[in-house]
Amino acid sequence: MKAFLMLFVAVFSLAFLVGCDKQMMDGNSIADPAIESGSRAFPGPAGDVLETQGVRYRVTIENITPATAPGASQPLSPPVLATHLPRFHVFRVGRLASDELRQIAEDAVDGPLVSKLENDGRVLDVQKGGGVILPGQSMTVEITAAPGFHRLSLVSMLVNTNDAFAALDAIRLPIFGEKILYARAYDAGTEANTELKDHIPGPCCGSPHVRVPTTEPVRMHEGITGRGDLDPQIYDWDGPVAKITIERM
Repeated sequence: MKAFLMLFVAVFSLAFLVGCDKQMMDGNSIADPAIESGSRAFPGPAGDVLETQGVRYRVTIENITPATAPGASQPLSPPVLATHLPRFHVFRVGRLASDELRQIAEDAVDGPLVSKLENDGRVLDVQKGGGVILPGQSMTVEITAAPGFHRLSLVSMLVNTNDAFAALDAIRLPIFGEKILYARAYDAGTEANTELKDHIPGPCCGSPHVRVPTTEPVRMHEGITGRGDLDPQIYDWDGPVAKITIERM
């Protein structure tokens, strides 16, 4: 009997460890490197038993890059937002960007990504901001979530760069109240960071759809270094690039 109990404990412990390891490898358990403060989140797909209908959220995106000159620093392109299942991701750090994400990160062309999201069964709602967000300004977008579809992703180009984008990846939405996050800038890895006016579409340069292509994984962006035409004193940023406030309505 004692030997049987020891065998049972050993098998149970092994199963628990395997389950934990699977969870650690699952992208859902890897936190987005956004800086978060004060939040309450859906505990899981069936967590909000009081809600059987869609829940509306108000998402405010504030551009916190330096307002170094009129239209300078880093205006954000009209953001694309989606609510979706936990295991869905618009992008993953360390993996190659999709072509739809590439088009946003390089030229703020968001139609292909919006269309792809709208036709994916893992996505509940897709919304797009109405214009560019200049440094120091903000924009509010409303979006619907539901039990199961309780994650939010967001992407927006830093337009005075080769292929930088601000983003949130599969963030848990709050059950009630609000959640504040600070989004960082990522490098899509699809275009060389030449920092040359001939390769950048923003107001600094006016050169859309001109690129030096690369094939590298998505990573954190290094910022504007001064290796090309752009002055870091005007176009660089330090730390997060956007403050995101998510409010349950």
